[in-house]
Amino acid sequence: MKDNILSLITPFDEKENVNIEALYQLLDFLIKNGIRDFWILGTAGEFHMLTQDEKILLVTKIREKVSGKIYAGINENSIKSSLTLAKKYYDLGVDCIFSTPPIGYKLSDKSLISYFNELRKIDLPLFLYNIPSLIGYNVPVSLIEKLVEDQILDGMKYTTTDFVSFLTYLRQLKRIDERFKIFIGEDRMILSALIYGADGSVSGVSNLAPELVAGLYQEFEKGNLQKAIEIQNVITKIVEAVSLGDYPSGIKIGLRYRGINVGSVRKPLTEDSRAEGEIYNVLKEIGI
Repeated sequence: MKDNILSLITPFDEKENVNIEALYQLLDFLIKNGIRDFWILGTAGEFHMLTQDEKILLVTKIREKVSGKIYAGINENSIKSSLTLAKKYYDLGVDCIFSTPPIGYKLSDKSLISYFNELRKIDLPLFLYNIPSLIGYNVPVSLIEKLVEDQILDGMKYTTTDFVSFLTYLRQLKRIDERFKIFIGEDRMILSALIYGADGSVSGVSNLAPELVAGLYQEFEKGNLQKAIEIQNVITKIVEAVSLGDYPSGIKIGLRYRGINVGSVRKPLTEDSRAEGEIYNVLKEIGI
């Protein structure tokens, strides 16, 4: 069974405070539409805009509502700050933790190994969040192989539009340890990744179209590839519409059209005025 994981957005009110009421409304909507497992405090969750206290608040409230797996994001630059969050997440009962490499620095292999080795000391499955467009470089597959061989990492979310690169990482890392989990983080490549052996996806579009992503998985598991392709094409249309403006502003606009007001993105992130019409037209066309 493949893992359909949702990359959760963070709701804000009109004063840019974390909106717990809207969070509960969103979680109810997502769970009702087939989502069980949540990747929180990733890029869709605007992790780089939140304080540690806000991150802890979100994890606390989400754990109270979600019975499925919670993958909680660390994504701090220093080992000290990372361990503070990781220990708190452990106490709150998350299922897994994940982290980007420290952002803004091109660390040596030795420094990166040290960073993840410290997080490994927390008794939780540990995932690398490899997103070259955010961290400024692609974590070398040779380094990840070392982390897998040393049993430091349990899995990786790889967000890339380079499918050849994704396949390279998938094949080489699975060769080291078949149990190592590899998730695709690009919504336009979900079906292709599943066909070639990825363990699942971490999807941002699932926030506003959870039934579509769940449906893609269902059709794939049943072997109905033609139907799965049709759903993937619809998901791709949505991705192109919500890509206008600073991510994840388009997803938040789409959720407003679905009757869930999660506010806007936290400044200096902004919405694109063109996105309103594009997203409305796509959602109307596909009937959601």
